[in-house]
Amino acid sequence: MIREALLGLDLGTSSVKAVFMDARGETIGSGARGYAIDSPAADWAQQSPGEWWNASVTSVREALAEAKKNAGGGFSVKGISLSGQMHGLVALDADDKPLGPAIIWADRRSSSEVRAVNAAIENIGVEYACNGASTGFLLPSLLWLANNEPDVMDRVRTVMLPKDYVSFRMTGRRAAEPTDASGSGACNVRDGGWNYALLSELGIPCEIFPEMIPTGSFLGPLRAAAAEEMGLDEGIPVAAGAADQPAGALGNGIAGFGMMSSTIGTAGQIFAPVTSPMYDREFRTNTFRHAGENLWYVLGANLSAGYCLKWLKNTANIPGRYADLDKYASRVPAGSRGVVFLPYLFGDRTPHRDERARAVFFGLAGSHGTDEMIRAVMEGVVFSMNEGVELVRGLGIDPSVVVASGGGARSKLWRQMQADVYALPVTRAVSEEQACAGAAILASVGAGIHPDIPSACEAMTRMSGETEEPDMRSHEIYMDIFGIYRELYSRNAELFARMTEFAKKG
Repeated sequence: MIREALLGLDLGTSSVKAVFMDARGETIGSGARGYAIDSPAADWAQQSPGEWWNASVTSVREALAEAKKNAGGGFSVKGISLSGQMHGLVALDADDKPLGPAIIWADRRSSSEVRAVNAAIENIGVEYACNGASTGFLLPSLLWLANNEPDVMDRVRTVMLPKDYVSFRMTGRRAAEPTDASGSGACNVRDGGWNYALLSELGIPCEIFPEMIPTGSFLGPLRAAAAEEMGLDEGIPVAAGAADQPAGALGNGIAGFGMMSSTIGTAGQIFAPVTSPMYDREFRTNTFRHAGENLWYVLGANLSAGYCLKWLKNTANIPGRYADLDKYASRVPAGSRGVVFLPYLFGDRTPHRDERARAVFFGLAGSHGTDEMIRAVMEGVVFSMNEGVELVRGLGIDPSVVVASGGGARSKLWRQMQADVYALPVTRAVSEEQACAGAAILASVGAGIHPDIPSACEAMTRMSGETEEPDMRSHEIYMDIFGIYRELYSRNAELFARMTEFAKKG
């Protein structure tokens, strides 16, 4: 019997992951290939689009080998789609070659361009953009290119978001879709197309932006050259994918209003679907398009959530695996014996929108050790996420449960911390690769296996059955520390700005 499969690819910040799933959401094979962020100057973060492609090829071949082994009698790929890291800029020349590295979401070089974009948004109308721009978004990065490398800008013929470059290599079609485009800063988020009035206001040529097609729609057949590299058959349908946040939400079964996800990966996000383009008037959250018709989502973001724990483990040479960090942190009570951590290694997005914010350990004494520091980092990340939860609630969204995802969802302690801080039950999906699962869901729709996105989510996702209930005694302790946590930023914001300027000198 031939087993039919769908390929979901997730182009992440640190790796490409490939997962083959069947139409019921069962994983058949998986693969991954990692890469690094290049930081050639202060505040710069970039990656090679060619390296993304090579990593995609390698991860697909690895997943394919495992899937063929597990499938036994036979194996047929019926559809492909992608999830991808948001916001980044890929600029192509007239020959469709990248004009240098991609400027990714963690980049902070475009501070002055962000101010120009936000002023233009105010002039054109906030109700169309639904967001303020931040450093690392495609539009301010493109404006930085125009201001600082005009010779390169003159050669730009197409701009793309990261996953759309990989889709282009697969199909030869230059296209975007609304979930990812809405995180570029160049999108009319209310209506779903490019914000041509904003681009004209900024002097950016509109013709360099690709066509916009619906999320999950048929993008094109897999080209022969790409198929040969990946070890797949030519002509497999490729569907327009989604940004990693909505794709991950689909992989968690979140296809409509009423649920909320909390993702702790390299970065951290609070994700809540809404049925109208509501937005925070101070732009402390983002409002982007969700997959499907007439759906948006409110997003709170921490730029260095899970990375903070990786940074501490590597910097302090803490032995063992990441799973061991739970054991070390569990030796310390809630509140980390008075140690507080501000998780701003890459600045802050929600709620402060301050690229100059910096990480801080506060309250350290001679009696403290790495156990307290580990727990304080984990708690600090959740405190940052809770600022997003509070803003979501302030918009009238009142979820009854939180679905944990990302690498942090594997940590029972981190899930319990979230339950205790949010005062909400926290569960998780069976699949640990939610973004890949979301991409496979979109592949199933694009290939006609499932009729629409909600039907595909229902068929291909399920919860694990593990739920952490909130401990209200711990919640009270955390709220006391949370007040100190919030005050630490407000008291140090000016010092962060001064220290950033000092660091640039040396």
